[in-house]
Amino acid sequence: MSKNETKNLSYVVYEELKREILSLELVPGQALSENEICKKFEVSRTPVRDALWRLQEQGFVATLPYRGTYVTKLNMSEIKQLIYMRISVETNVICDFMDIATPMMLEEVRHFIRKQEAIILEKDFTPEKFYRLDSQMHEIWFEVTGKKKIWEILQAAQVHYTRYRMLDFETETNFTRIIKDHNNLFEMIKKKDKAGLTASLKEHLSYSITRMKQHIELYYKDYFEDYMDDKP
Repeated sequence: MSKNETKNLSYVVYEELKREILSLELVPGQALSENEICKKFEVSRTPVRDALWRLQEQGFVATLPYRGTYVTKLNMSEIKQLIYMRISVETNVICDFMDIATPMMLEEVRHFIRKQEAIILEKDFTPEKFYRLDSQMHEIWFEVTGKKKIWEILQAAQVHYTRYRMLDFETETNFTRIIKDHNNLFEMIKKKDKAGLTASLKEHLSYSITRMKQHIELYYKDYFEDYMDDKP
C-alpha cells in the first residue's frame, strides 16, 4: 500500500471516529481497541494508529500505559467557561446583527426556526438533526456580520463543549421549549431590543447547566473528569 493510500485510509478512519465521538456514539471514558477498529474499517494497523494519534493530538482520545486508548472524558470547568465566552461573544454579535438586519436576513433566521418546528414532528427525528439546525441558525448572525472566523473558533472547542451540547440534546425531552426560546430571541432581534436580547440569550445558552445537573448526577457522572455535586 502506498503512502497516499495509507494517508487516505487514515483520514477516513479519523473522520468517522471523530464523528462518533462528537455524536456520543463513542461515549466519554470508553475504551478503544485497535483490533476492533481495524476489523470495523477493514484496514491494517498503520492507518488506525495514524488516526488515533491525530485524535490524541486534538484531545479526543488519550493513551495511558497498561490501560490502552480511551475516549477522553468531559471537563465541566472548561464547558462552563466556554458557555460564558459564548454568551459574551454572541450577545455582541447579535447586537451588531440587529443594526444591519434586512427583512431578507430576518426571514432566513425565521426559516430555520420553522424547520426546527417541522423536524421535531418527523418520525425519524433525532437530537443530532436538531443540533445541526440549531447550530446553523446561530451561525447566521456571525456570517452576516463578517465574524465567521469567530464562529469557527467557537466551534473548534469540540473536545468538551460540542459533546456536552450533544449530551444536552440527547437528554432533552421538551424541544418545543428550545424553539420557544428561539422565537423569543427572534422577536427581540426584530424589535431591536438589545437589553431584552442580552437577558434572553444568557438564559438560553446557560439553561443547560441547571437542566442537566440532575441527569449528570444520576446517569452521566462517569462521563466527566471533574464533576462534583456541590460544584457551582
